Amino acid sequence: METILQRLTDLEEVHDAILVGKDGLIVSGILHSEDEEVTGAMAAAAFGSISDLTTQVHNGEARHVIVETKTGTIQMEEAGDLILIVTTQGTGNLGRVRVEMKKACQQLIQLVASY
Repeated sequence: METILQRLTDLEEVHDAILVGKDGLIVSGILHSEDEEVTGAMAAAAFGSISDLTTQVHNGEARHVIVETKTGTIQMEEAGDLILIVTTQGTGNLGRVRVEMKKACQQLIQLVASY
């Protein structure tokens, strides 16, 4: 899992990459902050709330969420029973980040299934 996350953080745009359970517990992470557990819990709660909203308005469950901020983005994507959270800084190629996140999620799903 660390290798998959490391490949994401090797992208110029990506600052942090963490993998959490839907309950907010950290599974693995490469984070440049000491608040890994708080970040994971808050991101899982936000993703769950957004998924509830999309279901409520009859658009189905959320699969990928992008939050734009003044200094970058927070992107979250479901990977089976896990959520991949990636933060970016600046205005890099967000499409590339999304494509790499999708690849990483597929690899993570296969990795978890093999256990």
